[in-house]
Parts: sequence; C-alpha cells; structure tokens
Amino acid sequence: MHHIDLIETIKKEVPVTKLEASIIQSFFTEKKYKRGALLLQAGDVAHEVFFVVKGALRQFYVDEGGHERTCHFTFEKDFVTDLESFSQQIKSPSSIKTLVNTTCLCIRHDELKSLLNQSPAMAEFFRICIQGVAAKSMQRTKSLLYFSPEKQFIELLEERPEIFRRVPQHYIAQYLGVAPESLSRIKKRLMVQAKS
Repeated sequence: MHHIDLIETIKKEVPVTKLEASIIQSFFTEKKYKRGALLLQAGDVAHEVFFVVKGALRQFYVDEGGHERTCHFTFEKDFVTDLESFSQQIKSPSSIKTLVNTTCLCIRHDELKSLLNQSPAMAEFFRICIQGVAAKSMQRTKSLLYFSPEKQFIELLEERPEIFRRVPQHYIAQYLGVAPESLSRIKKRLMVQAKS
C-alpha cells in the first residue's frame, strides 16, 4: 500500500506504465524508525535514499563549536538523503534524524543505479528531482544572503506552513540562524503588525 504513494508521487512528474511501476516498487524496501533515530550520521557514507511515507525528519550539520545547524525538513511524499555523499559515495557532512516515529521506503545506491537503467520513467523522475534540489538550494542560499531573519520567517511561513505545525520551535530557529528567543520576538512583532 505504501508503494502506491511512491508511484503516485513519481506520476506527478512523469508517466509510469504498470510494468515500470511494478519494477520501481520491487527496488524499494519499507523501514520503520522510532522518534530520534539517525538515518544518516555525519562522517558515514549515505548509502540510501529515503522516501517518507509517514513522519518527519530534519537534516543538520554540526559546526566547529559543536552546535547543530538544521538545514532541511522532510515530510510525507518527499525524498531525503545527503545528495553529495550519496551521489559520490563519500563521507556525509550532514546527519538525518527523525522528529517522530517515521516510515520510509528505502533504496540503496547500487540498487538505484540498476533501477535507473531499467526504468526510463525513474531515470527522468530522478533527473527532475536533482534539478529541484539544485533550485531549492539556490533559493535557500539567496534567502540566507539577502533576507533578514524576519523576511526568511515570512517566506518559510508562506511556502511551508506545515513546518510550524510539526517542528519544535528551536529547530525552526536553527534553520533560520537565530536564537529561539529571537524567533519568539519575530513572531510577536508580526502578530502585532497583523493586528494593527
């Protein structure tokens, strides 16, 4: 049943025949993770891509001072891995951790290579995914360089409101690069502006 979500997600971007759908599904394995589980540890090689069936995850780095810096959140019907580590099979600079009990469909690096050779639809979908990741990365870099934390907050609220319902505030603060207290002040200011 969970594989249907995967196929429907792929079909939003590319046509998928019944035969290809069957082939694609055969390559993915369902795994369940408890809240707080590490799917990828920084310093390890990312051998898998995860398609989230149910749950929420965050991706983060640890800076030189030992502080976590959240860079990405992933929810249902989306994929996550450390793309640099996965594609080049080198050590990952980031970690991926579950925020709640999570169910994923997983595919290993060698299996994905085989699948891409067997399924033109998956190959095209993967190409579109890579383009999407690159575009989002550019947008995120632009936001960090040009926008104030307040403008970034508004942008995040408009584009991904589910984050504010599903992610603890201190991780959102990390993502925006501000202290939790600063995030609280930003929210209060915006609420006052909205009322006036």
